[in-house]
Amino acid sequence: MRALNLMIGERNILCIDWDERSLRLLDARLARSRLRIAKAVHVPLPDDVSYRDPVSMGLFLKRTLVEHRIRTRRAIVDVPRQDVVLNLMSLPKGSIDEMSAMVHVQAAKELPFAKDQAVIDYAVVREREGGMCEVWVAAVRTAVLDRYQQVIAGAGLKLERVGLRPYANVASLVPDEIADQRTLMVDIGPGMTEICVIDSGRLVFSRAASVSIPREGLASSPEKPAVEKKTTETDDAIPFIDDRRPRVSPVEMLLIEVSRTVEAYRATSPGSTIDQIVLAGMMESDRSLVERFEERFGAPCRVYEMPSNLRWPGSSGEKEAAFSVVIGLAISTTAEGSLFFDFLHPKEPEAGQRVRQRQRPLLVATVAVFVGAAGLIAYSPIRHRKGEIARLQAIRTFKNENKDDRKEMLSQFKDYQAWQGKNVIWIDELMRLADAFPGNKEAYITKLEFNDKGKITVELAAKDEMVATMIVDKVAEIKDKKGQSVFTAKPGKDTDSTDNEYPVKDQVFIELESLAGQS
Repeated sequence: MRALNLMIGERNILCIDWDERSLRLLDARLARSRLRIAKAVHVPLPDDVSYRDPVSMGLFLKRTLVEHRIRTRRAIVDVPRQDVVLNLMSLPKGSIDEMSAMVHVQAAKELPFAKDQAVIDYAVVREREGGMCEVWVAAVRTAVLDRYQQVIAGAGLKLERVGLRPYANVASLVPDEIADQRTLMVDIGPGMTEICVIDSGRLVFSRAASVSIPREGLASSPEKPAVEKKTTETDDAIPFIDDRRPRVSPVEMLLIEVSRTVEAYRATSPGSTIDQIVLAGMMESDRSLVERFEERFGAPCRVYEMPSNLRWPGSSGEKEAAFSVVIGLAISTTAEGSLFFDFLHPKEPEAGQRVRQRQRPLLVATVAVFVGAAGLIAYSPIRHRKGEIARLQAIRTFKNENKDDRKEMLSQFKDYQAWQGKNVIWIDELMRLADAFPGNKEAYITKLEFNDKGKITVELAAKDEMVATMIVDKVAEIKDKKGQSVFTAKPGKDTDSTDNEYPVKDQVFIELESLAGQS
């Protein structure tokens, strides 16, 4: 995948990030693959502006651009961690189209909502031995994506990319400062705090935690509970007071949630230790919070500072922590597209993109890799078929006045229907097969072939020899609207594999009933 396409005539990009209390803007310019920051703006949201209302937020963004004389019209935004489903997957290495296909088939099985209600994208983390690689897969609801598009359109901007907030935070760090170290990055927001574990420059764990930060800041004390008054002077009942319940300060609540995140990460990577901590977002100028983190986690802690080559006139260390996300968005414009997320232009199989344009659900991934081969099978476009049928029907009506002509016309029409029956819309048939295949935890497809006679051969690597039998049983359950079987299937011969995780090589042979016996 390409990196963000920066046009020669317009190389400025506006990076935007906001929450319920403030808006951050970074006007950056790409010059010879290097970024230069022209202007950075951090403004609070007025009380009459709702950050969840696209119209209200769009108008406020537009006013802010005018007030600060920012003329850049190409924009990048990001989706926060709490608005995405994010999973780390291990997949066989392949081309972009092949990887996209595998991602889509696995994601469809793990999403808590319908796949056609979401946009799915992935970013490659690293390649491993044995032809495998790790990828982060993220899904965001289309309703969330629509809201961001409405805000940007309302501000009179052109949306170029929608990234992922945790990835932007990772990109904002200086590579040399996080290389060969395990870094804990805490991005503190007014309502949600994003916590990322970064191992040798790679995001390995990410979580959003609900921590309410008062407007007075992290240093404020928790509110004391109100004391109930006696209803009468003679009432000697002891009023209920919640004073005995421990009151947790914002700082302590933040430390608790970060501790939970670290422990959750250690459950997946036992014995891991944190080498350094970076704090970003809503930060006070004193060192009290830094000291609390160092005391709690036993690792050096610092407030985020932007790379020295990106500083703009008037920038100061006290304010830079709030700009980590927009700085990361700007830096990622120069990177290879497969290493970052873009929900506006997600990486997906070519066939899946065509289905989306037809407002159909995305084709399930693994088999979608091979849908391009369906173009080799001759069939006319649906629109052409409908037009031909209508023409033949009109001719038949006209010729029904004569018996002989009618017989000839019926014979032609029968021949046409027979011809039409030999042409299959493979996208629809492959979608029917989607649910019959298990996720990558049980098996993954290594090879798939099919021909114009309706025969499909599937080769897969599986956990055990029962996977192919399970697929055959599920294929047999697929029925059409009349309750008739659509496919017949049978398992092939299984053999041993050198892959310890998937020790069985197996085959499944599938035949499309509508083409069975046709030459």
